[in-house]
Order: sequence, then structure tokens, then C-alpha cells
Amino acid sequence: MLGKLIKYEFRATGRVFLPMFGALIIVAVINRLFSSLSYKTPMIIGTATSVVLIIAIFVITLIITLQRFYKNLLTNEGYLMFTLPVSTDSLIFSKLITASVWNILSLIIVAVAVCIMAVSDISLSGIIEAVSGFLADIGIGGITAAVIIVEAVVVALSALLSGILMFYACMSVSLLMNKHRILFSFVAFLVFNTVGQILGGIAVPIAMALKLEEKFLSWDLMTQIHSGAGLLFLQNLIVGAVFYILSRFMLKKKLNLE
Repeated sequence: MLGKLIKYEFRATGRVFLPMFGALIIVAVINRLFSSLSYKTPMIIGTATSVVLIIAIFVITLIITLQRFYKNLLTNEGYLMFTLPVSTDSLIFSKLITASVWNILSLIIVAVAVCIMAVSDISLSGIIEAVSGFLADIGIGGITAAVIIVEAVVVALSALLSGILMFYACMSVSLLMNKHRILFSFVAFLVFNTVGQILGGIAVPIAMALKLEEKFLSWDLMTQIHSGAGLLFLQNLIVGAVFYILSRFMLKKKLNLE
């Protein structure tokens, strides 16, 4: 059933994302053509249009990420969603997976569009050689470089999931209110961020007292990179789990639809 929910989510949201992605790539290609032909005025217009589309993609991605969860699960639509023969976990995961995929695709499409407009005589192989040369200079190459890239991707993905789950938790706790839920969700967002900063502030003096910084700096570069990636992943995992459990609890035990 989770697969059907995800399929439905992609159908509902793809109607918005796919035209935007296509428009950005088309504008980027046209702008690149104007640039190669040295047409300054059309190039300026094309660049401005591309910037507007890029900003729109990021803004709309965020809005849809929030809207699909709030509208489908916390408003009148929730009466239909929660009568389906699926678990609360499946409902949350369907929103989370779909939102994560669209966020990732948005970044990829924007990066491709920027490369189309910006890259001129520099070939992809040249960029790869330059990056490989830099990594080799600092003693990173081969399998080690591949491992670091994988670690970076895993940490970034865990951060994305944790961030989306935080938004879900902010909206879920608004079930405690009968009115002004959007405002309460924003307040919850501020509270969660403040608590996170406080906990981070507490962790710093504790780490200094335990001389963890000195121990970390005494390690070689590779150990520092791997350990840092592991700690970031663990942090994102714990934070994401807390927000997921909070969202799940509110939807199962405190459901109060508008």
C-alpha cells in the first residue's frame, strides 16, 4: 500500500514540478545559445528569467513539501486519508519519500541548468581532472575519494530527511490547537530551533571539558573526515527519529482535524 501512496503523491505533485523543471532547462539552453552568439540583451533577459525560475523552484518545493503533509493529513482531507487501510507510518513515509525525491531533483535540475549556462570551454573531463588533482594534492584519491563522496551524500541525505521531519513535527504539534494552526506551527519551528541551539551550546563546553577537540585534532585527516561524517550522520539520525516519533504520536493519539 505504501507504494500506491507514493505513486499517488508523485502523480499529484509531478503536475507542478515537471513543467517547472522543463521550463528551466529550456530557458537555460536558449540562454546558452544567446551567449554563444553574443546576443547581450536576450542573454540578460534569459539569465533573469533563469534566476526567477530557480528561486521559484526552491520556494515551490518548500511550499509543496509543507502543503502536502498539512493539507492531506491535518485538514478535512485527513478524514479520507485516515480511513484508508494503511498505517500512520505509511502515510508519513509516503509524504517523506516523495518530498525528499522532489527536493533532490530540484537541486539536480538547478545544478544542470547552471552548468548549461555557465560552462563554456571547460569540459566535464577537465573539471573532473581538476577535482582529482586537488584531492590528490591533499592525499585523497582512488577508493578513499569514493568513500568520502559516499559519506557526504549519506550525510546530506540524512540532513534532508531530518529537516523535512522537523517541518512535519512542527505541523503535527499544531493538532493541540483548534485555531491558528499555521501560526502555531511557525512558533513550534522557532522553539525547536531554539532548543537545538541551546543543546548545541551545552555540548560545546562539555566537549571542551572532556578535551574532545584536542583528541579530534590529534587524528590524521582521513580519521577526522570519517569521524566527522559519522557524527553528523548520527546527529541527523537521532534528531530525525525524535521528530518522526513526535509526528507519529500526534497523528495517532492527538488527531484533531480541522
